[in-house]
Amino acid sequence: MNLREKFIWNLSLAIATIVLILSIYNFFQIGKNANEYYDKFKSEEVGTDKELEKKVSDLENNYKFRDNLVFNISSDPADLNRVVSVEGSSRGKKRKSLWVSGIINRGNNNNIAIMNYKDQSFNVVKGDSVAGGVIEDITPTEVIFNKNDKIIKYNLSIQNTLD
Repeated sequence: MNLREKFIWNLSLAIATIVLILSIYNFFQIGKNANEYYDKFKSEEVGTDKELEKKVSDLENNYKFRDNLVFNISSDPADLNRVVSVEGSSRGKKRKSLWVSGIINRGNNNNIAIMNYKDQSFNVVKGDSVAGGVIEDITPTEVIFNKNDKIIKYNLSIQNTLD
């Protein structure tokens, strides 16, 4: 064996030794991490992921809140008399009148009414002022309005209007 072949063999053995040492170190680290994960797994109770439980609880509360919302629509959405004027029909609403287009029931007597006045829509609650009067009460089906000591009940229809 000449000097060149010896050098190549020694270099190959040195590289193989370095690779072997690095492989042993990496396997040691993998085993150490696996033992840490196993110890963590053994100490953890099954099914008690606190973050997941919190997220699920938040979603359930959100859906319960949404489930309690009730929206009553004032008229049939397929009624074309609201869009097309038909001769002899007196169903059109007055432009300057006050009327209720919907009531949102949020539960616990916490209702919001959608009132329309002069082509504007207002979301009102009990005690709010609109059109120079005060909302006395909002039930799931009607709004009680007081203007100049005159009580008017709006029951989700356009029959009761205030000029």
